[in-house]
Amino acid sequence: MGWQRGSLVMEAKPYAHVICQKYKDDRCNFCFTSVEEKLLKCGACKKLMYCGVACQKADWRIHKTECKVMKRVPDTPTDSIRLYLRLIIRYLAGAASEKHPKDESPCLRSFTDLMSHSERIKNDPTRSGLFRVAADFVRGYTHGILQVPNDDVLLEIFGKMVINTFTIADELLQDVGVAVYTSPSILDHRCWGNAVASFDGIKIRVRAVDAIHSDSLSDVFLSYVDPVATIAERQAQLQQQYYFTCECGRCQNKEADEKMCSIEGSNEGDLTRVKECIDKVEAMRKDKASPKDILDVCEKCLNETKLPFGNVYLVRLVGKAFDAAIDSEQWENALMWGIKNYKAYSLMHPPFNPCVGYLLANMGKLLMLFGRLNEAMIHLRKALDNFTVSLGDSHYLYKQVTGMMAQCQAELDHEEQQGTALQF
Repeated sequence: MGWQRGSLVMEAKPYAHVICQKYKDDRCNFCFTSVEEKLLKCGACKKLMYCGVACQKADWRIHKTECKVMKRVPDTPTDSIRLYLRLIIRYLAGAASEKHPKDESPCLRSFTDLMSHSERIKNDPTRSGLFRVAADFVRGYTHGILQVPNDDVLLEIFGKMVINTFTIADELLQDVGVAVYTSPSILDHRCWGNAVASFDGIKIRVRAVDAIHSDSLSDVFLSYVDPVATIAERQAQLQQQYYFTCECGRCQNKEADEKMCSIEGSNEGDLTRVKECIDKVEAMRKDKASPKDILDVCEKCLNETKLPFGNVYLVRLVGKAFDAAIDSEQWENALMWGIKNYKAYSLMHPPFNPCVGYLLANMGKLLMLFGRLNEAMIHLRKALDNFTVSLGDSHYLYKQVTGMMAQCQAELDHEEQQGTALQF
């Protein structure tokens, strides 16, 4: 009855999906696979790439119409505009009310069943403005190709998109695309969910990360927001994105929030500097600054602040320093920031969050690099425990950690044999 920790709750292929623009030339635009061989380009629009004929044919049911539109557009439209266009194409093809039992287990919903919050969007100046831009784009660039629905239908489709979009992560948990899934959208939110979503290519898999003593999907919860955020930040994002206020136990836990916002031993000036540094680093990343330059900015601020290591903004900045150190191959710095961040980072995430497992795996790899094999094995075991529950044993990261553990054990055995030989 219910789902045990680590068991599969549901899986589904997307109703509609698009790859992020920054990956469109490096990955298959249908399955999102990164391949070493040369990708095939759509011969008509010259804008979408595929790993083979099978993916090109599978995508053609939507792209055959989209292709005519993209030939008119000098540059590839934004990710959200492309997803919107694809949803409209599927609607016009009569797919909105269809359920897709071959793609989903269990199959529970069609696109028609999704919530749109269209009335709320009409009263939301920001969202209504975005809708107007998207609708005008579609009308302008599909003229003579598509018989675009009226504004009421377009708003319904737009609302269902913005309320129900999932971000697809690749095998290294990096965001590579966006999609609308029908049945998984039935799962409600809690800031500390009892399930997590992962991806195998474009297929979504939802796994229980806690024992769920019920057969009802109404008792399965995903977190729609970053758990490494304050109550105020989470509530603002949920209200802005999904139009509801969360009242889960995490949002009622004021003590945990106070710890995340603590500046004990420091001052407001330090907090302001750290926040400004986070914004600066984000701007540098958008401008494609070098990882070394980003690391220098992070470390300068971190060395000057006295914020406690449980402060959420400091945790975010240390995380950015860790990533920049990895990207710039400054392994000692990466290990230092990883060790400093691990305790607070893990406490701010729900148990078995794959992001924590990913940090543990990276720390294990770094510890192996510096010959600290026993410590490395401890971190790798913890990472494997995490991935067993959150991702399953078929996921790339599970297999990668298993391989690293075998290598680490072999090196430990070799050291033991050398030590035994020296005794003689």
